Amino acid sequence: MSKSVEIPPPGDYVIDPGRSRITFSGRHLFGLAPVRGRFAINSGRIRVANPVTGSVAEAQIDATSFDTGNRMRDSELKSSRFLDVDRYPEITFRDGHVRETRGGWVLEGTLTVHDVANNARIEIERATVSDGEFTVRGTTRIDRGEFGITTGSTLGGREFDLALDVTARLS
Repeated sequence: MSKSVEIPPPGDYVIDPGRSRITFSGRHLFGLAPVRGRFAINSGRIRVANPVTGSVAEAQIDATSFDTGNRMRDSELKSSRFLDVDRYPEITFRDGHVRETRGGWVLEGTLTVHDVANNARIEIERATVSDGEFTVRGTTRIDRGEFGITTGSTLGGREFDLALDVTARLS
């Protein structure tokens, strides 16, 4: 896949929750059936620096917004057996730093799910800049077991592909 990344002008940006989202895909039923869904982003900040490798990012994701379009499945996955959204209503990404690799740009930081923090690496696939804002798309794969969510591992897949579509505007 060809990557098209425009670097936004330096400045402090806020993530626009109404124009940003996280989608995911994985497998369930012994890995046979695909499952897709989304999370909402509550808020976040991005500081674009010059050089861009000094940039930082953070985001707060609404775990209670977990939605696959199947009310019964969503209720089960939000329960204390899985995401436990009553105790952990927010997923966070912090300390995100941008670095250039041979394949393009990556954002590396700490993802905290279910009160367990792990390193996350988001591959930046696309970034476009317009008047006072930018939109970025990044992808990553996470293993839910690394976050202590191991219930139902024989029925559902452990790995999920995440796509982040984020719009941020100058603050």
